[in-house]
Amino acid sequence: MFHNNVYDASNRACQRTLGLAGCRNVILLYLQYGIYDSPAPSTFVRSGPTGQAPTTLPSQETVQNYQLEECLTVVLKSEIDHGATGEVLRGTLEVEAEKGALLDVAVKLALASEQRDVLKKEYQIYHLLERSGVTAGITTPLGLFEDVEGDACALVMPYVGIPLADMPDLHLPISHRCGSILSISTCIF
Repeated sequence: MFHNNVYDASNRACQRTLGLAGCRNVILLYLQYGIYDSPAPSTFVRSGPTGQAPTTLPSQETVQNYQLEECLTVVLKSEIDHGATGEVLRGTLEVEAEKGALLDVAVKLALASEQRDVLKKEYQIYHLLERSGVTAGITTPLGLFEDVEGDACALVMPYVGIPLADMPDLHLPISHRCGSILSISTCIF
């Protein structure tokens, strides 16, 4: 989770891009950092609303027939960190075939089975926190996406600054810490 201090969500171009990004179900993901420079993208499709995978992933033929108007492009440009849920990478998101702002995004990329399970649970926690009205210091994910060619999944969210762990002055009300977080963790973990 990242605290909101880098991008200005009130910016109309950013708001338009965020709105459009929430409606697109396909991500064309490029790696362009370090030794990586992918000439062709990996294709990811949106999972269910709370992190459950779609009933079936589309076939390669279906994926090849997606139009740019259905896609987002994410170019990953640097590594932020790595941990239990995989790699956290920073990049830019562009809504294809639309005029809008490029968004600075953080993408959590999970490759191993255990990492994918943890990332899906994290996505569920974001939804539970949002439904509970907890918004202080938490960004809203743009979606959880599944790789159509492999087993990877990616949680895409606006990059908004520093990790919550680096924010000692952020205090959640006790009702949210005990009521939401603990009940969520006991239900999900």
